[in-house]
Amino acid sequence: MRGWGWRLGWMCWLGMVACGVPLEEGAEDACAEVLPGDLVITEYLNDPEGTDTGREYVELHNPLQVPVSLESMTLYAARSDGSQEKGFFFAEPLSVSPGDYLVLGDVREGPVPAHVDLSYGEALGALGNTSGRLGVRCGERVIDEVPLTAPAKSGAARGYDGRLVPDSAGNDDPARWCDGAASVDAGASRGSPGAANAPCAPTEGASEPNGSKETCVPVGSQVPRDVKRPRAGELVITELMANPLGDDTVGEWVEVLATVPVDLNGLTLGTDTTGTKVQGPNCLSLPAGGYAVLARRMEAVLNGGLPMPVATFNVDLRNTGGVVQVRSGDLLVDAVAHGAAEEGVATQVSVGKANASGNDSAEAWCRASETYGSRGNLGTPGRANRDCASGEGGGPEGGASEGGRDAGGVTPDAGRGGGTDAGSPDGGTRDAGGLDGGIRDAGATDGGARDAGSPVPTCIDRVTGIPRPVRLPEVGSLVLTEFMADPSAVADSVGEWVEVLATREVDLNGVTLMNEGGANTLLDATLCLSLKAGARGVLARSAETALNGGLPSVLATFSFNLSNATGNHSLRLALGSRMLDVITWTSAATSGVSWQVSPMSSDPQRNDAPGSFCLAPASARYGLGDRGTPGLENRACAP
Repeated sequence: MRGWGWRLGWMCWLGMVACGVPLEEGAEDACAEVLPGDLVITEYLNDPEGTDTGREYVELHNPLQVPVSLESMTLYAARSDGSQEKGFFFAEPLSVSPGDYLVLGDVREGPVPAHVDLSYGEALGALGNTSGRLGVRCGERVIDEVPLTAPAKSGAARGYDGRLVPDSAGNDDPARWCDGAASVDAGASRGSPGAANAPCAPTEGASEPNGSKETCVPVGSQVPRDVKRPRAGELVITELMANPLGDDTVGEWVEVLATVPVDLNGLTLGTDTTGTKVQGPNCLSLPAGGYAVLARRMEAVLNGGLPMPVATFNVDLRNTGGVVQVRSGDLLVDAVAHGAAEEGVATQVSVGKANASGNDSAEAWCRASETYGSRGNLGTPGRANRDCASGEGGGPEGGASEGGRDAGGVTPDAGRGGGTDAGSPDGGTRDAGGLDGGIRDAGATDGGARDAGSPVPTCIDRVTGIPRPVRLPEVGSLVLTEFMADPSAVADSVGEWVEVLATREVDLNGVTLMNEGGANTLLDATLCLSLKAGARGVLARSAETALNGGLPSVLATFSFNLSNATGNHSLRLALGSRMLDVITWTSAATSGVSWQVSPMSSDPQRNDAPGSFCLAPASARYGLGDRGTPGLENRACAP
């Protein structure tokens, strides 16, 4: 889009009451055909060196093979909570060519810089330097939105990782953004406006998901370095002592395990109502596989003989049960919901389940059986836990074998919504005729009702951090809309995925995903696996972006394969004995291409019909380049 140099920043004020609000109803008809993901925000400069006014910019990318019109759309910016929104309305015909970039700038006076295609003037005000929202929409329908994060230094633009295909689901993850490289022009901002972004360094963003830059001094050094903050699942709560023998205020402790090298500096450990920020004069570093104990007191004579704690906290762990969580700024890294604590006994995750996905299940937790210190407390602070499958000591939910006491029922979560982000089934794509539609689910019997004596299932709300009842889905509230059975960018065992559409707000906790052979995965997590009405969740074989082909945020993972061969295949969603949705197919998978339901057939009845599914179009790409729209509205099937 180079060479436009248009000064249209004031157009958003002409012919309308307020910026972003057209005078006439239906003014958004011009963009009605534009779908979420047809435009992607790939770069922004929110903290220029010196004054921000007149120097900020936003870059939009068209990932399709056809032009995308911006007419009647609104570019908007707001605070993180959505307040104080300001917008720029595209009142005139304007389109972005296939594969091209459009740079919109805050140019208020003087000539438009060479890197800016179009000025929005003062319409957006000042973008948040450290936080906020930035998006583009048609009427009330969001086409793309990203969270604003802070660069390491003023003058650096924030760009989406150039290793990944730009998509409007993947760019929701701040860890996929990094600071732009230095410009060849003296005094210019660091970035690549109007061009493809450079790849992010492998460690960029992974250590600082909230965009902040803090430093610490490594032990034995005098030179500070950036703090390596953990992302969700990179630091796992593995053991908890809420009711030690003696004084709780000096003997409580929490054990965490790092799955990658991280620093604990700046993290907050606490409950759903209060927390303590972890601080220290040096880098509180953990290697991959390293354990750390955080305790109420450092002195062994007071804390019951613990190994040297890394840091202290001053939050009471409730003996009657509650929530323990670790946060990095606003990001929930891990959370544990525990029941009534047994005096003198820690609750721990089984040695083979001490990872981001294994610790989601209540069955992975049990009471400690080894003594530590000098007071007779049971636990293994700072070292590997025992194998809960050995049967010693009973389970976490009222199954204690010693003295009949309850072990507390701790069920931690990796902060991924049950596995984040979503592995993929291998195989079983359909032929051009779509699904075979032999099984109807709308008439399934309601066999999943709970009796009056069953406890109401709960989960920890991902926003508030407070336990609440699970919003159980009903028949018709979940729809299977897309799956990737044979990825080409990565192996099937890590790159397969299934997409689920929610027709009303639900949680997937307790839902089972299964195939035609009976292989199944129960979606079980401490965090609520929440989907709002109209939202799409990705269930995948792997939650790790570096392994799964660059999937957007994964809601949960599953453990079985989807067949790549021809045959009678199916995928089913069930809650207990109640079938929520079923799809069937017979054809072989197409390598690197997902099968998707037509947008007009996205309900539990029509997605059963022959011809309702088709191959994802060539213009729909994600992550490392495979075809599909995981987490986004499907594209229309070709005639």
